[in-house]
Amino acid sequence: MKICFILEGCYPYVYGGVSTWVNQYILSKPEHEFVLFTIGAEEKDRGNFVYDIPKNVTQIKEIFLDENSETKLNKYKSSEEFIEEIKNLILEERVDWRKIFDEVENPQWDTNNFFEGKQYLKLIKDITKEELRKNGFLEVFFGIKSMLKPLLQLLSIPIPQADIYHSASTGYAGILGALAQYKNNKPFILTEHGIYPREREEELLACTWLDETLKKIWIQFFYNISNVAYARATFITSLFNAARKTQIILGADPSKCVVIPNGIHYEQYEKIPDKEENGYIDIGAFIRFSRIKDVKTLLYAFYETHSKCNNARLHIFGATNDKEYKKECLSIIDSLGIEEFVTIYGQINPIEYMQKMDFTILTSISEGQPLTILESFAARRPVVCTNVGCCKELIEGNNDKIGNAGICCTPMDITGISKAMIKLCEDKQLRKEYGENGLKRVKTSYTYDKMMERYFELYEKGLKNWQE
Repeated sequence: MKICFILEGCYPYVYGGVSTWVNQYILSKPEHEFVLFTIGAEEKDRGNFVYDIPKNVTQIKEIFLDENSETKLNKYKSSEEFIEEIKNLILEERVDWRKIFDEVENPQWDTNNFFEGKQYLKLIKDITKEELRKNGFLEVFFGIKSMLKPLLQLLSIPIPQADIYHSASTGYAGILGALAQYKNNKPFILTEHGIYPREREEELLACTWLDETLKKIWIQFFYNISNVAYARATFITSLFNAARKTQIILGADPSKCVVIPNGIHYEQYEKIPDKEENGYIDIGAFIRFSRIKDVKTLLYAFYETHSKCNNARLHIFGATNDKEYKKECLSIIDSLGIEEFVTIYGQINPIEYMQKMDFTILTSISEGQPLTILESFAARRPVVCTNVGCCKELIEGNNDKIGNAGICCTPMDITGISKAMIKLCEDKQLRKEYGENGLKRVKTSYTYDKMMERYFELYEKGLKNWQE
């Protein structure tokens, strides 16, 4: 079977999260051929892979959103139907994506020509006059161009041939999956580790540099491209029941929606011994330096924890996705005077370092189903985490009668998170109880073999339905 993974902003360029999931997925199925269709932000990242590419990956097609293709000078005129659908996309109305897909496939189509031509100019004049009268013409011209150009460039790129298309998110990756299903008439599996348009909405609402009207258009744009992925997908998977319900609320067909939790190879973590006593309580944060992980809250909470438990130490493991954010975090460590008790390691093998930890912590403001929690459980390390994604379900169980495997807190609640850390620092027996519960939970519900079996069942079912 030839499987095309469509990926945005993750594997094989950055460590952790979805990237780890994809790498393990491919490695676990050496008998199948994989093609990677990757979408990155910047051309400078081309070929800069942080993973060793598995031998069963036979092709990597890299696309970057800042690429500037050479303009093909011609007098090609787009169809009126295409212009109308682009207008609908801008103005939040229902979009017939087939007309957009068909237009950009035309050999004469050129994205640069379109944005430099009279048709785009007239389109912006019309919507500025009709719908965006309060906004300046140039603001709308360049604002809409920055939104549409990457999308239309992506859609004009030929899709690799495969038996199955599998996107690891909605957004740009999801719409390319929808395009592949439409053009190549093959099954398309959409996996959401987080609800992409909701995450983009949160980011846009928080930004201060974008006009409110254009902000609204951008938000709806991400919902629109997610909707076409939902509509074209053969199956839509999520990691937990609440995410499935959200997908359905956002318009996904319930009959397509399947919950497949993440799974891990727990055996290698189960062998990790209990931590040797060393007089310290060592707290591990297996995270990336990115704003969504809210490392700042973690640092402030640890400062409060250390003021009560002066033998506590914090260890931060993981790559740096945002160098500026890491700088801000280092400044906080310095200003709080906790540099002696906080160690930053960079990217490491969690199995090697987990045995040195008493428990782990995750203070994210958004998550799906974090692998780091499952890995901690498998190593019998309890977890303090925030109530995002399915973290609460992981900690407390989904009516499995196993018991708590840690403590779940409100996001950004420095005092609440600190109290949870202090509780585990002071109670060794509770740490042991929670750790044993975590291992039981992983063995019961979150094994890697179960996860892969369910995905390949969907592949087989999708191929069978297509053939019929």
